[in-house]
Amino acid sequence: MSILFLLIYSVKNSTLKISLLVLGCVTYWAWLDVLLPWQNGFLTINSWAVSTKMVILVGALSPFILIGPSRGGATPVLVLLVALGSTLLVSASNYISLYLAMELPTLSLFILVSQKGGSGLSAEAGLKYFVLGALASGLFLFGCGLLCGFSGGPGFPGEELGVSRGGISGGGGLLITGALLFKLSAAPFHMWAPDVYEGAPTATNALLATVPKVGVFSILVALAPWLKAVLIAVLFSLVVGAGGALNQIKIKRLLAYSGIVHMGFVLWGIEMGSLESVQASLIYMVLYVIMAICAFAIVVVWGGQNLIVELGGLSRKEPILAITLGLAFFSIAGVPPLLGFLGKWWILLAGINYGYYLVSITAVVCSVVAGVYYVRLVKIIFFQTHAFWGVGLKALRGPQRINLGRALLIGACFYLLGLGIICPNLLFQLAHGSAVGMF
Repeated sequence: MSILFLLIYSVKNSTLKISLLVLGCVTYWAWLDVLLPWQNGFLTINSWAVSTKMVILVGALSPFILIGPSRGGATPVLVLLVALGSTLLVSASNYISLYLAMELPTLSLFILVSQKGGSGLSAEAGLKYFVLGALASGLFLFGCGLLCGFSGGPGFPGEELGVSRGGISGGGGLLITGALLFKLSAAPFHMWAPDVYEGAPTATNALLATVPKVGVFSILVALAPWLKAVLIAVLFSLVVGAGGALNQIKIKRLLAYSGIVHMGFVLWGIEMGSLESVQASLIYMVLYVIMAICAFAIVVVWGGQNLIVELGGLSRKEPILAITLGLAFFSIAGVPPLLGFLGKWWILLAGINYGYYLVSITAVVCSVVAGVYYVRLVKIIFFQTHAFWGVGLKALRGPQRINLGRALLIGACFYLLGLGIICPNLLFQLAHGSAVGMF
């Protein structure tokens, strides 16, 4: 109802402030679900669903801050639709509600990705995301049809077949797993991510890289997908993401490949299927959301530049931004004692405890390779001056001003990345309480 009201209100007014109010009300409603767990056949509310909803709502807050007050109209409504679909996705309890909840944010993202007016890259990115997304949706529906025909109903396997968590398998399970891996941009279903990230507006990238992935991650844990396919995706994501980013010259494409590596770590915890590994994956996903929002927020503030070389000179003009961005890149690389190191450490610890030695070695090697281009980025930020042709472009753009909302967002990310590892007990307790709801 709130979104429908905003559609009418946005005809003559800016929807940004009211959208933030709606998001706050939804957050409050999500917290109330902690006290009243329930299930009605289509949606299920438990500690796992509530925790991932809170991560989704926090991630959905960043685009409202990044788009600024000048971008009214339909954009805040579309962001709210993405948040609504993702929150329904984490609570889905059968294939019908799962498909409907998965398509709602996807259709909204089609529009947001191609919303950069006058840009051929944006139109191409929207078209590519639409075509490949339609293909993934078709595969998902076909897989759901096979599983529903086998089980005799639309419920998940653990509910109708009377089996424990451990998986949808066979042809239907493979199709569903592949479609969900596409939504996560995990290799070998990653081909859309670099092009879409490059063409989409930077604020949309912050949304695309966080909110839908949290929803798909949550439902993957609930479905317990075909584990062999997930393990293959883990290895491909680690190798393709680390190797593909080495020769990138554009910051958005590099962050897209970085996200592929992170999804490899997240999927690895899902594939192990234990309480400790699922808890480690949830911690990693939360930290990934923080790091991605921080990186994209600084790119927006610095003017939305796409070439990596344009970050040269950032430390001289905006030293605080440079330190925060360098801290974010080091955290993404897993350099101790930052929070990114904590996430990778818990995933690797779970992998070694369960005998995944080869995958652990692969993950460590790929993290070292990924660290090469993160260190290169930090070198460009602090020790490389402008390219001779880039100085003129920066002069034409003029100085960039940071408003209060963006400054608070970047400051919060800076605090969490730099000081969060000093007292991570609260994060561990919340992740443990959430993961217990799935076992």
